Amino acid sequence: EALFILTTIDAGTRVGRFLVQEFLGRFHEPFSRAGWLPGSLASTALVVFAWAFLIHSGSISTIWPMFGVANQLLAGVALSVATTALINAGKRRYAWVTGAPFAFVTITTLTGGLLNIRDNFLPLTRDPATAVLGWVNTTMTAVIMACAVLVVADAARRCASVLRGAAPPPAPGEAPRALAPDVPFGCC
Repeated sequence: EALFILTTIDAGTRVGRFLVQEFLGRFHEPFSRAGWLPGSLASTALVVFAWAFLIHSGSISTIWPMFGVANQLLAGVALSVATTALINAGKRRYAWVTGAPFAFVTITTLTGGLLNIRDNFLPLTRDPATAVLGWVNTTMTAVIMACAVLVVADAARRCASVLRGAAPPPAPGEAPRALAPDVPFGCC
């Protein structure tokens, strides 16, 4: 259990640092270089402060539900990308293998996330001692859910486009074509 938690914190801190550096690099170019020591230290400190705030301000019972939603939505996003890849590759008859679990995981987790916000996090906002924690958890969970919905919506748009013939899948042995530059979330 301790190894799982430490590995998760380590991986999350590293990914968070890179995301913070990439974001801050849009405003101050040196931050975009992963090897720039001041940027690495500042970004790491910001991410560590963020998770330390969550740990210090509550118990595992406030963080664990949010972690569960994020983890399961990551699985749903991965399954939606896999389903889209199968459809793009012209293997529609196998899409149910990833599509059925995708639908189940995504619907169940989004429902659980909404219940989490309603039953666990919003009640914390009523007490002044836990109001900040309640709003942070509510906001973070809502943002995670919104990002997952955006990815899933784009995957559904791409799948529908291929299935109705508007964007044909690549021919056998041909590399998948890139989407037009004006298409948002062109990764799928």
